[in-house]
Amino acid sequence: AGRPEEVDAGRIKLNETLVLRRDLKAEAEGSGVLQYKPVGTRLSVLDTATKMITISDNTATNMIIDRLGGKAKLNQRFRSWGLQNTVIRNLLGDFKGTNTTSPKDLVRLSALLTNNKLLSDRSRSQALGIMRRVENRRLLPAGLGKGAVIAHKTGTLGVLLGDAGIIELPSGKRYLAGILVKRPFGDTRARVFISQVSKLVYGYLDQPKVTSSVSQ
Repeated sequence: AGRPEEVDAGRIKLNETLVLRRDLKAEAEGSGVLQYKPVGTRLSVLDTATKMITISDNTATNMIIDRLGGKAKLNQRFRSWGLQNTVIRNLLGDFKGTNTTSPKDLVRLSALLTNNKLLSDRSRSQALGIMRRVENRRLLPAGLGKGAVIAHKTGTLGVLLGDAGIIELPSGKRYLAGILVKRPFGDTRARVFISQVSKLVYGYLDQPKVTSSVSQ
């Protein structure tokens, strides 16, 4: 959400060009597609941010962190949003897990986004549109009923799996969900667990008399 916020303030243009530097490359399996592009590759801010969200491209994420002023500046911004556990300590891939967040922080960020506390209407719509295009559909989306729409962001480490987002039911009712699961390295039970919890929550909130946690 920090990217559209900077766009709203006029400090960053979506069509501005970013250049892939060697020190921003995250070269590891599952780190995305930009790691295979040559140093000097040029991408727009919008294309880079889209890759960051939709395919969790670690190099794209590093490029966005760099363009936004680096770790310290972003950590200050996170604190100003009331995110108590979200800290960037290292660029990606951070496979040792030094960067931290929490389900509470992820849901708070989703609430700020949903309730128009961070962005203009235009930037909010654009950010949610990108989040609806996340390619990993095996976590929270796997538990949703037909006609539901989710704007979300997944996270995957060998020992951790997570997903957080904004779900809209066909009735127009909306709720927020965030779940992180510690797991034995690569254990697929974490994926099954997240999808099952998502299904249970969706089934409960889809009942006619249940009110969602986020009112419109």
